[in-house]
Amino acid sequence: MKSPVMIFVAALMSSVISVPALAQTAGDRELATTLCADQTGSAFRMCLDQQLRNLDCNRAGNRQQCEMRKQASQQCAGLFGWEFRQCTQAVIPQTDCSTLRARERQQCELNQSANAVCGNKTGEDHMNCLRRHFSSE
Repeated sequence: MKSPVMIFVAALMSSVISVPALAQTAGDRELATTLCADQTGSAFRMCLDQQLRNLDCNRAGNRQQCEMRKQASQQCAGLFGWEFRQCTQAVIPQTDCSTLRARERQQCELNQSANAVCGNKTGEDHMNCLRRHFSSE
């Protein structure tokens, strides 16, 4: 049987270990809440969960790209929908496709050409343009 002191020490240790993680995500949670401010109810909770996953650069495959996305989101916070997307695309510098491996380079070039062709369209026109562009490739 565990003594009350051991239980207390274990609880104290687990809280001390988790404090940096909580502090690290406090800013992320505030940013995610701002980004999802146009949502309500279950849509807000889903948006918040998705944004928190997107803002967690510790788990990202490309940490540098994640940090750039996070910084762009901070600069464009308060904008929603198409305005937010346009703002973040303007803030994030385009990737140099020549530095990537063959398959990634091909996808990068395809994405950049789609952005060049469809970047000035909005809403449904934009989505239809992307569908046409990617289905022709």
